Amino acid sequence: RVRTAELGQTRIAPGPDQHVGVGALFPVEVMLDRGGGWRIYSAEEDCYLWQIEGEEIDSWLAEPALLHWIALGLQDEQRRIRESAAELTRARQLSDQVLAMPARSFAASKLECVESTRSIGDVAALMAQRKVGSLLVGSPAAVEGIVTQTDLVVRGLATRMAPDMPVSQVMTQAPRMLDDTASVLEAGIEMAQNHCRHLLLRSSEGQVVGLVSERDIFRAQQHGVEHVFKPIDEARSVAELVDLASRVQELAQRVFRQGMEVSQFMRLVSSMNGRISRRLLRVLAAEKKVDARFCWLAFGSEAREEQGFVTDQDNGIVFVAPTADATEPVRTALLEFAVAANDALDACGFPRCKGNIMAGNPEWCLSLDEWKAKFSAWIRSTTPKALLNAAIFFDLRATHGDEGLADAMLDHLLGAAKGNTIFLHQMAINALEVAPPIGRISRFATEGGRHGETIDLKTQGSRLFVDTARIYALANGVRSANTAERLRVVGQRIKRSLSAIEGDIAAFRFVQAIRLRRQLESIRDGGDPNRVDPYSLDELQQRILRESLRQALSLQSRLKVDYRP
Repeated sequence: RVRTAELGQTRIAPGPDQHVGVGALFPVEVMLDRGGGWRIYSAEEDCYLWQIEGEEIDSWLAEPALLHWIALGLQDEQRRIRESAAELTRARQLSDQVLAMPARSFAASKLECVESTRSIGDVAALMAQRKVGSLLVGSPAAVEGIVTQTDLVVRGLATRMAPDMPVSQVMTQAPRMLDDTASVLEAGIEMAQNHCRHLLLRSSEGQVVGLVSERDIFRAQQHGVEHVFKPIDEARSVAELVDLASRVQELAQRVFRQGMEVSQFMRLVSSMNGRISRRLLRVLAAEKKVDARFCWLAFGSEAREEQGFVTDQDNGIVFVAPTADATEPVRTALLEFAVAANDALDACGFPRCKGNIMAGNPEWCLSLDEWKAKFSAWIRSTTPKALLNAAIFFDLRATHGDEGLADAMLDHLLGAAKGNTIFLHQMAINALEVAPPIGRISRFATEGGRHGETIDLKTQGSRLFVDTARIYALANGVRSANTAERLRVVGQRIKRSLSAIEGDIAAFRFVQAIRLRRQLESIRDGGDPNRVDPYSLDELQQRILRESLRQALSLQSRLKVDYRP
């Protein structure tokens, strides 16, 4: 096997985890590239390489079957590029968010102080003992200066200053200070403009409460991307991933409190959770080998990339057995793998689905033909169970394995649903059974009873947008599962005004933001993560929430026009 590396003018190259296997050709673009582009391939072990002359390749390219194969290969390559670009975008969003965090999040809060009369030798010994690179001279309430290892070397050792000289002779006087509310970005700009490597953070009372270094700023930027993603990608055991999953949860809570835009936040969380799931599945797949093409599927909010702080498992498996007789043996092997994966995901903080919609359930570990048959049966049926299954399983996305199988499922689904007006009509009736909780006299129609004066922002809030967007996506052949993307695309297809489309998306995001805040609170108080007392919100938030629910009502009104009950 050989690993590829991108060099020179190469525009496209497989990622670091993709290999050219035994008996395979080098990437298609190598054959087609007649220019000066070049690549280096490093063999991981002894191997034979066969060189094929250009004339022979030209004759191959005249064969329709080969051209079709090349087209498929290029499509796969383009998909990998799109996924890499999306991952890079998410990483940059996280990095940008970290730069907006308070610098004190990464600063040293335990300040080491020395008197200005302390000798240089004592200070150097103290730094070595405490394993720090700088010390505050004076006290947090009365700062005289700061001394760093660089000060000791440049102003002390390099000038042959005696070790018993007071540290005041080498310290940096009047060090730069910033308010402790300053962001990581502001601290970095301050350092760059004033050519300094350390800043003191000062509280509103005027006391120094932290020290941030240039190294802390770099660590903050790394923390935004590398310190989150890289350990996950390199994890070698379920135990490692369990620990990393708890850190991801802590990071998610921190960046949400710092005000990350809700759609970016949900995609970030979904991306990090998906990364954990993919790595976990790869680790387990290496232990429990299955001799068949298969794909691990995500359903529901994970497929829509709309996960928050409280989410359970909704997953399944699609496979293709090498022969018809091998279907049951393959299913048995996959179920063993799936049960272990469901257990491991639960340990990582993704609770088991209460409805048992998990790959370890034989009902959801199916061949491609079996999945297609189920989809077709649900679309032909108008029973409540079929409509419920449609709402759960028709939002799907590949997590691990042969993504082509998930694409084939989606192709079949969109083809079967697009022209079935009876099915779409029944889905619309089902979606319209839940109305936005807007009061005629008061602002909100709260439920009362055992639920108190609350509304369910999942059933009576975000679901209103999700269900409507799904119906129109199925009717218009839209492949995306993300609700905001669906609202934008189908809004244009059904000739909804631009202002209405943007209103739909903004309203959905605001409802999700309030719901996410409640989920974060529920982690502490143990209450229902979706139930909110709307009157506990401030006056402005109440008004925006009511208008957001009125926007959902507008969207439902359009659904009634297109699919009259």
